Amino acid sequence: MRAMSRSIVVLILAGAAASAIGCSKDTEMLAMATEFETFSNEIVKKVKTAPNPAVGVKAAQAYLDENKARIRSRLAELKSVKNFQISDTTKKRIESSFTTGATAVAGLQLEYVGQMATDAAFRTAMEKLVQDYRSVVAD
Repeated sequence: MRAMSRSIVVLILAGAAASAIGCSKDTEMLAMATEFETFSNEIVKKVKTAPNPAVGVKAAQAYLDENKARIRSRLAELKSVKNFQISDTTKKRIESSFTTGATAVAGLQLEYVGQMATDAAFRTAMEKLVQDYRSVVAD
């Protein structure tokens, strides 16, 4: 009888452990953080590596427009995750990903402030790019 109750307890514990492991979304959320970093870095890269920053802003805007639905969808997935489903390490990694990406994209305005001051069309395009990025992240 005692062996039987031990077996039942072991089965219950094993089931609870398996369900806890099944609830973890760390791997999926870490992949999302990497995807978000790639998205942000690509926007910055397109501006900085273009032969002309104005051309780069156009390319970055096109990239953002192409990918914003996918990124919004991934961010919605993140918002649906409960705190107990991801580890503290994953939470910190996601937070870092968002902070780094937002800082890099917003930093474009500071980096090109001189050109923005002298070229109204460039300023308008840069402001739209940064605002559109913020709207993707904030929605």
